[in-house]
Amino acid sequence: MNFIALFCSRPRIRFPPTDDNGATATVIARVLPEYRRRGLGTRLYERARDQARALDAQVIETVVLASNPDGLRFAEQHGFTEVERYLLRDDDTVPWIDLRLT
Repeated sequence: MNFIALFCSRPRIRFPPTDDNGATATVIARVLPEYRRRGLGTRLYERARDQARALDAQVIETVVLASNPDGLRFAEQHGFTEVERYLLRDDDTVPWIDLRLT
């Protein structure tokens, strides 16, 4: 029996909605490098995106570390565009990138 290690967070809806974007869902799909390029991430992402829409999310976002070019490319190929870069802590050197589905 073969097992594949995957990670997909359930959509997290932020409430209350803001004036400019309504309820926002954060969707994250991660696949170990050795299992990438097989369509697994796309299936995970599409399932999480569909769940977010079922929860009436008005905006769907994801977050990727700037040091993860594969994750950034995946997000962009699935219609996300960068909206913000930031460091979580003062001693961080690699920014997080927030992307929004367009």
